[in-house]
Amino acid sequence: MKIILKTIGLCIVFLTLSMSIQAQDTTDTPPKSGDLEFANKATASNNFELQAANIALSKSQDQNIKQYAQMIVDDHTTVGNELATLLKNKNWQLSSVNNQNHSQMIDQLNSADPANFDRIYADMMVKSHQDAITLFKEASNGTATSDVDLRQFAAAKIPAFEKHLDQIKNMQPSNNNTMPNVAPTNPGLPAPTAKNKIPKPTLK
Repeated sequence: MKIILKTIGLCIVFLTLSMSIQAQDTTDTPPKSGDLEFANKATASNNFELQAANIALSKSQDQNIKQYAQMIVDDHTTVGNELATLLKNKNWQLSSVNNQNHSQMIDQLNSADPANFDRIYADMMVKSHQDAITLFKEASNGTATSDVDLRQFAAAKIPAFEKHLDQIKNMQPSNNNTMPNVAPTNPGLPAPTAKNKIPKPTLK
């Protein structure tokens, strides 16, 4: 009987210790100053680039732009999933990630004339990636966030963002091909014609 009681007592102690350790492992780590602000900005930026890329896939007439947009969809879907998982594991809740400026740019892309779309999209991607690189560098060096996991996440994404920026800056959309210089003409006047050379009189 004593052996049974001792065995039960040891089991209770073991279970109590296990539950205590488990509780410590699942204790939420509250975000510190800047952590959620960075996460919100990073999520908003990522969502904008995904939306813009999907519009480019449907509206662009340039195959290079379409390939770039597909790369953005692939890479930034991964970025968004990784950040969402990181925040979920910390039990952190984001506030609204809507950005008025991003909404206006999405509206501009949706309403853009097809002839001008590629240039507008490329310009937006240059600015967006420049802003994202600045944001992620500030997070990686501890300026924008103090959380170690967020800092490591930010540092890991910077090289890909810099690659995206270099590619779009060097891209030449088909609607911006250089045209030969042509002198402007007035549609109300006849086109100029080459002047005939007047022969010099000869002496007999």
